[in-house]
Amino acid sequence: MKILARKLIGGCLLALASLSNSVNAETTQVFFDDFDGRALSSAWQIATWVNGPPFGCTFSNQDVHLGKSLLNLGFSGNSGKCAEIRTKNFWQHGAFVVDMKPSAVPGTVSSFFLYDGVASTASHYEIDIEFVGGSGLLHTNYWIAGQQHPQDIDLRAMGIDPYKASRRYSVSWQPDVIVWHVMNDAGQWVEVRRAAAAISAPMKLMMNAWYGDNIGSALLFPGYYGGQQGTAQYNSVWIGK
Repeated sequence: MKILARKLIGGCLLALASLSNSVNAETTQVFFDDFDGRALSSAWQIATWVNGPPFGCTFSNQDVHLGKSLLNLGFSGNSGKCAEIRTKNFWQHGAFVVDMKPSAVPGTVSSFFLYDGVASTASHYEIDIEFVGGSGLLHTNYWIAGQQHPQDIDLRAMGIDPYKASRRYSVSWQPDVIVWHVMNDAGQWVEVRRAAAAISAPMKLMMNAWYGDNIGSALLFPGYYGGQQGTAQYNSVWIGK
């Protein structure tokens, strides 16, 4: 790993220690990827399947690209393809931090989340950071046994433009609470949501960029998609325990 990556790890350690009452000061790194290579590391699995409604695209390895120390997850209405990766390992509790720039294309979602189970069933557990393209909304959510608990955060009302540049976002998943933070333009962590929630089920860490199918619930979330091509960019991912 390059010296730059080591410095970034140190910076993450200091930043995580400063998250208000959400991460223990002794938090240490257990996983880090700055996507500084010619190929995705063996820690990840690339999705190559169809999720069905409200997704309007098929996940494809053709839309997962590395370049200039960036992971690019793309989508295109013309190709009908989109992109998703997930860790091969399961995780249970900790601090999950991403440095990313979501796509601004309306009707799309750029995400960073934890997931396990079959959607909307008793096996479904999930913790979400999702960006609704172009809206300035940070969609936070968690699922327990197939029941969701969503809350949308208007970042622009806080003076934060998620599409202007890459920035850090974090989820602190503890045995009895989940806390979401956003780093503002001054480099300070801002708590945007805190939820009393007990989730013990191990989950995989996932990232994806996709568009809705423009029918049914997709018109409400993520909204109407006009077919434009787009990309969500990820600079780094960090997990602390």
